[in-house]
Amino acid sequence: MEGKSMLKLSHVLAFLLLASRIDGIEVLQLPVENDGEFVLCPGKQSWPELVGKPAEYAKQIIQKENPIVHDVRHLFSGMPKPLSYICGRVFLAVNFKLIVRVTPSMG
Repeated sequence: MEGKSMLKLSHVLAFLLLASRIDGIEVLQLPVENDGEFVLCPGKQSWPELVGKPAEYAKQIIQKENPIVHDVRHLFSGMPKPLSYICGRVFLAVNFKLIVRVTPSMG
């Protein structure tokens, strides 16, 4: 009986790994070519020019310059950044006045 359970579990695991999205979260992302180098997410990856700009303005620029960005979140001082890398997510490290303090980047 254990062999059949392991086979079923392996089928479920294979399905999850091959699925492109589960509840809007990308599970498996293959590298794509971006300006001659392979990256996990296509398009612009970081925005150093937005340091010192208001967070709402930065969000608009990021979404305009990389259309796959669907989730822009604020990180205040002392908040940990999640270790999971998700294409289409950008964190804005902001101060209490919602001014970007660190270069925003994909992930």
